[in-house]
Amino acid sequence: MAQTALIAALGTFDGVHLGHAFIIEELKREAQTIGMVPAIVTFSSHPLAVIRPERAPELLTPLHSKLKMLRERAKTIVLDFDSTMRSMSAYDFMTMLRDAYNVHAMLLGYDTRFGHDRPTEFADYVALGAKAGIDIRKAGEYIGEDTPICSSRIRTALKNGETDLANRMLGHRYTFAGTVTHGKQLGRTIGYPTANIAPECDRQLVPAGGVYAVYAKIEGISTVFPAMLNIGTRPTVDNTPEAPRTLEVHILDFADNIYGKRIEIEFIDRLRDECRFNSLDELKAQLGRDAEATRSRLGIR
Repeated sequence: MAQTALIAALGTFDGVHLGHAFIIEELKREAQTIGMVPAIVTFSSHPLAVIRPERAPELLTPLHSKLKMLRERAKTIVLDFDSTMRSMSAYDFMTMLRDAYNVHAMLLGYDTRFGHDRPTEFADYVALGAKAGIDIRKAGEYIGEDTPICSSRIRTALKNGETDLANRMLGHRYTFAGTVTHGKQLGRTIGYPTANIAPECDRQLVPAGGVYAVYAKIEGISTVFPAMLNIGTRPTVDNTPEAPRTLEVHILDFADNIYGKRIEIEFIDRLRDECRFNSLDELKAQLGRDAEATRSRLGIR
């Protein structure tokens, strides 16, 4: 049986944000129009990690999370961007997609560029595609609230603590996952036990320091818990220049032992900066206010 031809959209798709969702929906419509199967072509790592490692951005989505979201939308092809692929021209890359994956059409976003020669004009890709036997089509540009939307703007928003803006551009909640590890357990002595989180992906972007209203999903438990998260160096209890940055989550109205479990944090809103208090009593009082602010922001009584 002959393999059905594919029409592909190419990109890093980091974050799988609203702009990406728009392209994927256009891809599906084009596929239906020309009788091909829609396919997303992405990479196992960001190309800049090979081309210019010092400029490679922090990730919005670890690979497994990105692929899960993409595969829910369309057939997904994952390429390893290595030195061989880096040396391919746009034409060579197209012929590789045609021969290896039966790609016979491509939908290019308004800013899509590829190949070591990186043609800049859409007409150049059309001409190269005709030579390679690939029909090149042009996607529209997503227009909506907070546009233009791109992964770099979302990274900037998160680094500024603007989680609400980041979530709007993503079209879903920014999520960070890790394993619960043992900490100094100071929180339990003042009535606010916290779970320390060791990130499962050291390349993923950690938002700006401060206190956040979040939701927590714990491995093996179906309930989604309201929680407050602190990102920072804990200056009240560890006021040293070399203090490491930590992620500590206090799950509201929850006291189970979850050491060693995987936890996902969904960011909702940044409540305040991290700050140093003069005593543990002052810290405890502020944590009480943070808990109330978290309940209010999450709509919990």
